[in-house]
Amino acid sequence: MPSGAWPPCVSVWVKASHVLSNDPDALQLASVSHSPLLLDGALGTELERRGARMDAPLWSAHALIDAPEIVADVHAEYLRAGADVVTTNTFRTHARNLAADGRAGEAEELTRRAVAMAIGARVQVAATHPRAKAARVAGAISPLEDCFRPDESPQNMAAFNEHATMARTLVEAGVDLLLIETMSRVDEAIAAVSAASGFGVPVWLAVVGRDDGRLLGGETFAALVDSLAAHELNVDALLINCTELGIVDRLLSTLRACLPAEGAPAIGTYPHTGRNDPDVGFQTHATTPIDFARQVSDLAQTHGLDIVGSCCGSTPVWTAQLRECLDHGRSAQPDTAS
Repeated sequence: MPSGAWPPCVSVWVKASHVLSNDPDALQLASVSHSPLLLDGALGTELERRGARMDAPLWSAHALIDAPEIVADVHAEYLRAGADVVTTNTFRTHARNLAADGRAGEAEELTRRAVAMAIGARVQVAATHPRAKAARVAGAISPLEDCFRPDESPQNMAAFNEHATMARTLVEAGVDLLLIETMSRVDEAIAAVSAASGFGVPVWLAVVGRDDGRLLGGETFAALVDSLAAHELNVDALLINCTELGIVDRLLSTLRACLPAEGAPAIGTYPHTGRNDPDVGFQTHATTPIDFARQVSDLAQTHGLDIVGSCCGSTPVWTAQLRECLDHGRSAQPDTAS
């Protein structure tokens, strides 16, 4: 269907009756009477906090090579904290990223290794934490270049082809869904969603926003929604991630206004824990785990969110606090751990 046939900010979606899978053991989409699905927290900053190497060009991919036991432990702790979805450590395992370290030929192997670690952690934790048995593994698909440099995003078929290779590998390795995350431009988001479609698993799309209500790359949420519709692409969930918590409320309102009242995808957010301070620069932890959890829980109630979590700077403690707030409300007590 030509793009001109779509009214502004309105698209036709396959109804998201669930956002995980249709097998009997799957977690179903939260209804208004139940808590949202809970994503895990940060991988990169948490791996670094535990001593894993974290520098360019491989960043979090270093841990797959040098510290796999730390990766496995982080996945397991997020599951013990109550996460419903754990995310693979594949933010930097595209061949393009690995090529900068002479490891392009290891892309498939490292991606499969990352998936195996997440699945293995689920099996391990499920033995003592029954909730983990139903947890799902999300295969992370990141921007091909620096996620905070929209100007570096590829604008040709290379983006589609590279994301398609990643999606295929993740699905073949056994993920339950594909999470395209930290996208800052419409064109690469469209390429990634197109590449991830057709593999028989749900596709979630998470984008970075900025304080003027637009995507980090400067485009509007309306442009994103309309472009998905123009390309006849459906996503099972639309999320805002790796964005300052203080501006997420406005962004969610903007996003919601661009979606139809019926048949829209699930909506969610997993902000980072920091903020930019004009006097001291970026603060990794601008709040406490309990305050963060309470604010995210408030957002979930205000906007009717289906999925919530936390991004850079968070730890399993932040996930545990979110679990408490989602299950028991704002009366949840703070945990003194970091």
